[in-house]
Amino acid sequence: MRASGIATCAITPSASSWHRLLERAWAGDVVVEDLSYNPIAVMQRFEDEPPDCRFTRAVVVAAAERGQRPPGTVTAYRWNGVLPNDEEVHRAVTEAVTGVIALDNTLVVTRHFGGLPDEVVVIEVEPGVQEFGEDFSEPVARVIDHICELAVSMATDASAVGQLPIGGLGGGIPMATGQCLS
Repeated sequence: MRASGIATCAITPSASSWHRLLERAWAGDVVVEDLSYNPIAVMQRFEDEPPDCRFTRAVVVAAAERGQRPPGTVTAYRWNGVLPNDEEVHRAVTEAVTGVIALDNTLVVTRHFGGLPDEVVVIEVEPGVQEFGEDFSEPVARVIDHICELAVSMATDASAVGQLPIGGLGGGIPMATGQCLS
């Protein structure tokens, strides 16, 4: 079985940060992919793995506008996997079918249909600007190296994962605001 996988959702990867993760020398049990596409397709991607090679951990990195954090704030947590009520799940599936690509929506849809592994680590960054483009906003650009290193740690170090708080969607403890922690 694979020990972990890294997936990116919702962040449109800049060339430098995305290539930094892709070009890294990874152990054979880590897969790095850009999953910033339809949540139904993401679920199918996870299910494409043969049963004996399914991921045991997903590390999802995304920009998520929560509104109560300053831009550039990095938050990491182990998602408790708790789904919203049936009406909200139905809304998430409907949005997924119509092309909505967002962190919470992707997690809800892939969990609802059984595509996610049991262990899901979420690394969020509060975006400075929500728009398409090849570059990050200045607050996100300041913490992108920290985000990449955090993703590497969460994909390769189970003890580091165990130190993260467990929380619902949007849960977790801010780890940095516009700066990298040592």
